[in-house]
Amino acid sequence: MKVTLPESIEEITLETFQRYQQLKDRKDLDTFEFNKRKIEIFTKLNRKQIKNVNQSDYKWMLDQIDTALNQDAEFKKTFEIGAVKFGFIPNLNKCTTGEYIDLRKYQEGGIETMHNLMAVLFRPIIKKDKFKNYEIVSYSGTEQFADTMKKMPLSIVNGALVFFLNLAKELSSYTQKYTLEEPMKEK
Repeated sequence: MKVTLPESIEEITLETFQRYQQLKDRKDLDTFEFNKRKIEIFTKLNRKQIKNVNQSDYKWMLDQIDTALNQDAEFKKTFEIGAVKFGFIPNLNKCTTGEYIDLRKYQEGGIETMHNLMAVLFRPIIKKDKFKNYEIVSYSGTEQFADTMKKMPLSIVNGALVFFLNLAKELSSYTQKYTLEEPMKEK
């Protein structure tokens, strides 16, 4: 029996991770049942096949899955799904009201709505120049690309989230610096 395991976070799709997160949220499973289902999610083996896996391979599969899940990801502005190249919103300062409202809404939804959040942030590239600047499809809601985003690599998702976390930290530090400097200017 041939088993395919993710060797890196780039080989895990958002959809697979969403299924894994649903599994993690369950409180009714013991460790053994949780691990069997974890292997089932990441390898697509069925439960009967998993029962026939020898114990050392079983442990190795769990370790390999954990290794792939725990890899760091860097922010990448573009990626491909099939023949379609997707790009991150090129200029956040020109974010539309619709994009902003949906970003807030889907951010609050957690992992269950992450594919919708990614459909706001990443859309197909329609034009690119020699300086690697690009233009993406205009925003018209998430319906068109949300299901496609379930196929995106988890590394791209995590990279985008890290980007926003770093942006929030920067904004916070600038705000703190500003609030400390302003009273000093008045004195």
